[in-house]
Formats: sequence, C-alpha cells, structure tokens
Amino acid sequence: MTIRWRMSLVVFALLNIGAMTAQGPAVDRVMRKKLEVSQEILEAVVTSHWQDLEFQSRALLDLTNDPAWSVLKKPEYVSHSNAFRATVRALHDAAAQRDLEATPKAYIAVTLSCVECHRYLARSRIAER
Repeated sequence: MTIRWRMSLVVFALLNIGAMTAQGPAVDRVMRKKLEVSQEILEAVVTSHWQDLEFQSRALLDLTNDPAWSVLKKPEYVSHSNAFRATVRALHDAAAQRDLEATPKAYIAVTLSCVECHRYLARSRIAER
C-alpha cells in the first residue's frame, strides 16, 4: 500500500512540475505550494493524523482562492477547478468524520482531479501551437 501512495505522489509531483514551467511565476508559486500541501496531506492520510489532514485539506482548498489559481478563464478550466474543489471538500469531510474507508479514496480522487486538469492543460497548449 505504501508503494502505491508514493507512486501517486511521484506522478502528482511530475505533473505539477511539468505544468509549472509553462506558466508565470504566480502560477508556479501556487502549484509549488499545492505540491507541498499535497505531500503533507499524503503523510496525514497514511498516518491517520486527522487534525493535520483537516488543516492541510483546508489549506489546499484555500489555495484555490489565490488569484493566480484562476489565471485561465476557459470554461473547461473552470470546470476542472470546480471538480478539484469538490474532491478536496470530500477529503476534508472524510477527515472530519475520521472515515478510514473514505479518506484514502478521497485522496486518490483529489490526485486524479489534478492529473485530469494537468492533462487538459497540456492538450490545450499543444492545440494552441
């Protein structure tokens, strides 16, 4: 199980780093912070440290209020961003309920939401070239 979590984190990190190079400094800062918070979330999920998980999931949700987060105004990006927020809220709710079944599933949903958005952004950039 630990290997799967680490692999998820590696994939998540690589996607974030790849996306950051094509954005401006403000977006890079937000994505770097998202990665840091996500690493803290992974640790809290694996150790069932509920208070940290609630705190970090709230911090991740707060990042979506940063103006750099909403740099793109395309409807598809807005949709991905809203989906991400929903998955983070579900993670926060699972942590608040101390739900050992729902929490790792919610974490995976957050990760998949990031992957889907970063794939969308990569395809979007390719289409614009």
